[in-house]
Amino acid sequence: MPQESASSTLRWNQSGHEQVISAPLQGVVHQTSQTPKRIVVALHGFGDNAANFSSLTQELSLPDTLWIVLQAPESVPFAIDGGQWYELFGNPHPQFKRSCEKIRMTLEAIQAASEIEWTKFFLLGFSQGSFMSLFTALTMTPALAGVIALSGYLAQSHRLSLPHDKRKSLPIFLAHGLSDQVVFPSQHFETLDILSHLGFSNVTAKTYKGVAHTLCSEELYDIKSFIEGHS
Repeated sequence: MPQESASSTLRWNQSGHEQVISAPLQGVVHQTSQTPKRIVVALHGFGDNAANFSSLTQELSLPDTLWIVLQAPESVPFAIDGGQWYELFGNPHPQFKRSCEKIRMTLEAIQAASEIEWTKFFLLGFSQGSFMSLFTALTMTPALAGVIALSGYLAQSHRLSLPHDKRKSLPIFLAHGLSDQVVFPSQHFETLDILSHLGFSNVTAKTYKGVAHTLCSEELYDIKSFIEGHS
């Protein structure tokens, strides 16, 4: 399948009609049904891009799904076509704050155009994208179907401002390879501890022996099961 280019004009077919939105973030759209019962918005990791990360849609092969894989808005000087949600070699907060707002605005535009309930939206992220997916899902006013954080962590927990206590029932899936030398497994367990301390009660955490900073077949199966189980 040819690789698609990210575009700030997001298009998909829904119930025989073309939906077109201009979004704050570029993205790649992939759909497995014209009458989707769920939407998965995916965020790639540091130095990657939406077109490359969209291969995940083929690996998971979820039926009845509208995928929108977003491109990080900040460039990475040493990675051609690569992006970042916030810089790693300086003060991350200004870019982090801007990226969070752009993700929220893009989600709102997708929801308004699709008219699919928020409780059918999943936010998925890998590595740096997992932090963005966690932080965004935990702080958004609408309740999502779930958040999937892969090979990442939850940082800046002191900045978390939860909309209300009901958000603590949000289904969360945390996954990490135990041989990860980019985002160390200790950060996975620290994130789990932070979520427990904050009162999040619906967390599924999985680790994978011998897996580095990547995804394995068992993890893909678990991701698919989590999404289908909460749709």
